[in-house]
Amino acid sequence: MFDSLKKLHWSIFALAVSSGVIMTGFMMMLPLLPQYAQQLGFNEYDIGLLVAAFFIGRVLLQFPLGVLSDRVGRRGIMSASLLLFTVSTAAFALTTERPSMMFLRLLQGVASSGFAVASQSYINDRTPTQLRGLANGVTSSAINIGVIAGPILGGVLAQAYDIQLPFWIGGIMGAICFLFSLAIPHIDVRGQLSGWDALIPRFSHFRRVFGSVFCLPTFSLSLIQFLLMMALAIFLTSAPILTADMLDWSSSDIAFAFAISGAAAALSSPFLGQLSDRIGRIHLMAYGLMALTAQGLIVFFHPGSWLVVAAFALGGAGTPAYFNAFYSLIGDVTVPAERGAVTGFVGSFGEWGSIIGSSLIVPITWRNLGVTAPMAADTLVALLTLFLILAIRMPLQRQVGGRSCKIG
Repeated sequence: MFDSLKKLHWSIFALAVSSGVIMTGFMMMLPLLPQYAQQLGFNEYDIGLLVAAFFIGRVLLQFPLGVLSDRVGRRGIMSASLLLFTVSTAAFALTTERPSMMFLRLLQGVASSGFAVASQSYINDRTPTQLRGLANGVTSSAINIGVIAGPILGGVLAQAYDIQLPFWIGGIMGAICFLFSLAIPHIDVRGQLSGWDALIPRFSHFRRVFGSVFCLPTFSLSLIQFLLMMALAIFLTSAPILTADMLDWSSSDIAFAFAISGAAAALSSPFLGQLSDRIGRIHLMAYGLMALTAQGLIVFFHPGSWLVVAAFALGGAGTPAYFNAFYSLIGDVTVPAERGAVTGFVGSFGEWGSIIGSSLIVPITWRNLGVTAPMAADTLVALLTLFLILAIRMPLQRQVGGRSCKIG
């Protein structure tokens, strides 16, 4: 493990830290959702939209920014995205008005989408296939440290001071990451251009890109990602509300559970990433989905606080098992000149699942069926995703092995 880590370029670790900071900015709001409902009078749909605004921002520009990163380079997109994240996160501390809060969350999502698609493509560009799972595991570990730090900042600091302070801290961390991003080495990928040719891709380029997107491996992954992101969004939106209502958890209790989840993910992620290099991406994705399905079932039945915390830990380990294998698989089935575009399309397609899950499924099932109903929906969607990947496993493995995602 440590010998393999030494083979990774230093930029992989710098990007991992930045990914963790962005996740911190997203997660630190979750323990505050009950406070927004009580202090600011947010109803079910307000809370759902506040969470969904982040995902809407990720949907809007992820594919165009992925195409652009293939043509002008990854580094510029990453730096600009980190600067936008810094400004929008700090500005969030200055308002409690619904429209401005929604808009700033939207900008955070745009920043997250640009950085995610460019950094993920950069990692796959920089690392060979035999190290790709490990590199993604390092990034996933940092992201899950953000899962720990976010709820701590949002829950503990808001409870000790006010609900604005965590966002100031998030903005400062984003500014530091922006400065480091300027030093990341540039990578030339085939197809990069300059001037107007870089900003306005030709029809032939889009034809090649969509040909890669709609071949079996990448389109199957898009559909799987759509369902998985829907399940995660339902869980992240409804778990704080369910545990606060059914188990009388405080903001600190919710923060602790998410911290346990993030710790499990952060500790296991590099090992799971390396495991995907050895046993195969699809197998590890299936194992991760099994863990997420079990997590939803336990939280739905909420047999007791400590068992629910254990479920958070189980889901925490299942999440990087899925994502490490998923993003490495994208790198395996794409070429550098189209990697950003395909990564952006798959990511954008998946974010629609996040939007539907947090802004529609959660409030509709919550209001009409009860506070536990969204968690039942989460479990069903995760189970459906597992069945889908098992159903397409063999043809997908054949296609990946043959690397037949090409268009003439």
